[in-house]
Amino acid sequence: MFSCRVNDRYELRLLQASDSDELFVLTNANRSYLRTWLPWLDSTNSASDTKNFIHSTLEQFAKNQGFVAAICEKKSIIGVIGFNQIDWQNRIGYLGYWLAEAYQGQGIMTISCRVVIDYAFTTLNLNRLVIFCASENKRSQGIPQRLGFNHEGTMCEAEWLYDHFVDHEIYALVRRDWNSRDTK
Repeated sequence: MFSCRVNDRYELRLLQASDSDELFVLTNANRSYLRTWLPWLDSTNSASDTKNFIHSTLEQFAKNQGFVAAICEKKSIIGVIGFNQIDWQNRIGYLGYWLAEAYQGQGIMTISCRVVIDYAFTTLNLNRLVIFCASENKRSQGIPQRLGFNHEGTMCEAEWLYDHFVDHEIYALVRRDWNSRDTK
């Protein structure tokens, strides 16, 4: 079971079916903010939808294809982070995340990513991590930039977001370039 302490205030732990109500309430409270960048909000209309999502992430974890963890502040969920996909043949992890609007700008996601990156390189033995960010989502892009990821390019019209296409910036980090003690 994936679980680790980020610091004395935050922890990451695997989502569980019992989190469906709490995660749905958080999602719903941040719906308009999250909808700016995430394509799945219109299909998440009830705690049951969230429970189905959590169930799919637990299946993904059981098949060793990735995981989704809750970012918790003193046991309360404030966001999620994890590997949307792991390509084991090439040892590549595709990292995704979101955080409730009220917790933005405090460095929580950067330190959470640092923990997941360490886990990916040391425990999972991955060699490459990739983050896709919408080109206009400067806050999300700041995370891989702060963590030493390289900007590898732009994918034009990479995602349909409700009524328009958005471009994605591609950031990647390889294990030989990672030293968490030297990143800020």
